[in-house]
Amino acid sequence: MRFVAVQEPPHQSWAVFDTTNDQPAEHAGRVLIGLTSHEAQRFTAAANDEAGCRKTNALQSRPGG
Repeated sequence: MRFVAVQEPPHQSWAVFDTTNDQPAEHAGRVLIGLTSHEAQRFTAAANDEAGCRKTNALQSRPGG
């Protein structure tokens, strides 16, 4: 998985991190920090789905692929 939800110190909020650059992920210009657990899980799932779709679509669009 490229995106992961992590609990921020002091364990009251959550963030979504991009494991390719070890930085907080962004969505629609918003840095994904200070989230509830539910929000973090939802954004993580959506981001990973989108990243998977991009990878799949890139592979399908190759000539001969």
